[in-house]
Amino acid sequence: MEILNSTSGLLDLAIIGGGPAGTAAALEAGRCGLHVAIWERDCFPRDKVCGEFISSEALPLLQTVIPSAVARGAVIQGAEFASNAFAQAFRLPRAALGLSRHLLDAELWKACEAAGIEVHEAECIRKVRRLASGRWQQRAWEIESASGSTRTAKSLIVACGRWWALDGLPSPARAGASVRAGRWLGAKAHFAGVAPRGNVEMYFFRGGYCGLAPVEDGAYNVCCLVHRERVRECGGAEWLKDFAAWLGQLSCHPALEARLRGAVQVTPVVTTAPVHVARGRPVQQGALMIGDASGFLDPFTGEGISMALHSGRLAARAIVTSLSEGFSGEQAAEVYRENLARAVRRTYKIAGVARSLIHGPAWVQSLATAPLRLIGKRLVSATRWREGREERSSGSNWN
Repeated sequence: MEILNSTSGLLDLAIIGGGPAGTAAALEAGRCGLHVAIWERDCFPRDKVCGEFISSEALPLLQTVIPSAVARGAVIQGAEFASNAFAQAFRLPRAALGLSRHLLDAELWKACEAAGIEVHEAECIRKVRRLASGRWQQRAWEIESASGSTRTAKSLIVACGRWWALDGLPSPARAGASVRAGRWLGAKAHFAGVAPRGNVEMYFFRGGYCGLAPVEDGAYNVCCLVHRERVRECGGAEWLKDFAAWLGQLSCHPALEARLRGAVQVTPVVTTAPVHVARGRPVQQGALMIGDASGFLDPFTGEGISMALHSGRLAARAIVTSLSEGFSGEQAAEVYRENLARAVRRTYKIAGVARSLIHGPAWVQSLATAPLRLIGKRLVSATRWREGREERSSGSNWN
């Protein structure tokens, strides 16, 4: 197939959402010759609440398309987990990377532009509509932007994050969040002056946890997940004035306070709520959900960015196969559903057990932290994207 670069005519694939998942799907589909368009409502560079930890399974994908950005990242060799009673450290099975979303997302977007993908930045898609069956052996999609312009595509991928909302599909943001879904808030900022350790650090305390990870240019990402009751107890939005001081009050964690003592906050605090950890529906009426739209994994696993990249590529491959071999869109959706489940099933199961311990009272957190020196590497390996390891061993990449 030949890639077409016009901004009109029938698309093979429309992608809504320009984060790691959406751009990974666009790059894979474009590499295979599809006519792809991708929409992102924000302008790049932009920031996101994220641990900004990229596991080793994702690095071969990124090194292929954004090698200069990867070279700027901070190498992470180990992990530290600390409750108020215990602290354990272990070496990761393979080196990981710390890279800010400010840099990562912008560079992936540029890679799409360089690859000839049709990109639409700062353009919000509000409505999608499934059209009647046609000569493509599947029902096409009509994509309508907020400005009123429309495009038609043979297939559709949604990569709009956890709380996406599109007219024409049953969106979680419009279905109403459950009471449980609204219990957690995420917040982050970057700091300078944190002594480097080359590790990702997790500090657990009553009502949440905070992660520290080195990123590019010597900065540290400080990202926390906190129960809303603890937020109310500690002064609500006081983090906007002094994030480090607020974290110290919130956690009462001496080791975390010591790590941030003397550090200087260099970026504004960004927040997200509600944070609801759960597997989602990977297919909605024939549209493929990728990244956080297909399910949100516990941030402490460090697998979120990797799963976004791999799920995007997995969805793109299912669509490429359906278009090149004459399969129906429904068959492509089923292939994607099965492959995604195979890749992430064990990750969600293990993370669910860990979540019940980490979000428990202080004595439970301490018991969970104590054995990590012995089993930490095994847990890391067990929660990684399974299909991604098989792809890496077979030498597959975006080249």
